[in-house]
Amino acid sequence: MRMKSTHILGTLELVGDISDLNVKGKWVIMNLRTTTPTGWNLKAALSHADLLNLLKLLFRPRNLPRFLFGFCRRGNKDQIPEY
Repeated sequence: MRMKSTHILGTLELVGDISDLNVKGKWVIMNLRTTTPTGWNLKAALSHADLLNLLKLLFRPRNLPRFLFGFCRRGNKDQIPEY
């Protein structure tokens, strides 16, 4: 997973993985562990509305084929387009 900061940290790209997912009350807590440029532990709390919105975005007709069949089957997987 790649995340980009554009404010306090300047233009910085963080590379990491989702390390854990827990449900606490009405929230889904997603733990992220960054590996580059530094090892940080980040947490994101997702509500029911957030999860529904994520599903709506994933299942849009233009996003569905990429979600089901993969994103970048050909080419250099390290080369990420500007986002």
